Amino acid sequence: MKKKWLTIVPAVALTFTPLYFQQVEASSDHPASQTEQSNSEVPEKLEPILDIAPEHQPTLKVDSVGLEVELVQVKLNHFGFETDVDGIFGSKTEQQVMNFQKEHELMIDGIVGEEAWTTLLAEERQDMFTVDYAIFLAEEELNNDDLIFSSNGELYVDKEGRTFYNLKASSKSMIEDGGTGTVGFYNVYSDGEVILSEPMSK
Repeated sequence: MKKKWLTIVPAVALTFTPLYFQQVEASSDHPASQTEQSNSEVPEKLEPILDIAPEHQPTLKVDSVGLEVELVQVKLNHFGFETDVDGIFGSKTEQQVMNFQKEHELMIDGIVGEEAWTTLLAEERQDMFTVDYAIFLAEEELNNDDLIFSSNGELYVDKEGRTFYNLKASSKSMIEDGGTGTVGFYNVYSDGEVILSEPMSK
């Protein structure tokens, strides 16, 4: 049997209740893979790249080649910056990247780094990162069968542009003993990071 886990929660966290929670008990079933929920505009062969967080994507610039370049070109076209989808980062792709960066108030350098990747993939990352997947990540990280997780269903964005869900962790044994069961709140990010937090409303 796994060792039970308990966290002392700041008083402010216990005096505030989010507006709505979807309760989901710990489960051994893995939620649908993220690529299964990806944008239909992206060709199937490029979908696995969408599972890679922006901070782990390669930096692309003139003379870069490959599927990642092809995905960037697909996304540029999606945003209205017409580009040949050939997997070759040429001068036209560079110019359209710069136009995209200007449009979205990013650093205009024609290079697809973390900032540009984050903006290019924002729609897919939001669609792919579901409450069920956030709960799965929390279960994997905390590794405690006594815990159940719930969410108000709101997807938040921090100051760095990273998306996360705010999950409430409750103890099944404490609930069975007549208590509220609440033992903590966690921010769960799409890259798998789980951070102790406080409750957030919609």
